[in-house]
Amino acid sequence: MKTCMIYGDMSSDRAGEQYPSVPVCDKCASHVTANRESSCIVNMWEYDPSLGDACEFCGETIEDEATGNCN
Repeated sequence: MKTCMIYGDMSSDRAGEQYPSVPVCDKCASHVTANRESSCIVNMWEYDPSLGDACEFCGETIEDEATGNCN
């Protein structure tokens, strides 16, 4: 699991809504960043549990990822 800054609501006046930080599972992070041209990920760093435990894109939890029960 990673924490990723993604493109959000670009019409918002708030930076946190324009570029929210969300949890993303390793599978989705590698899939999304494989195509840099169309990637919605701006930046990526270590997982921050305060942001939640479910992937923003597929909904897999950190427990699913740790036990190998990912889709």
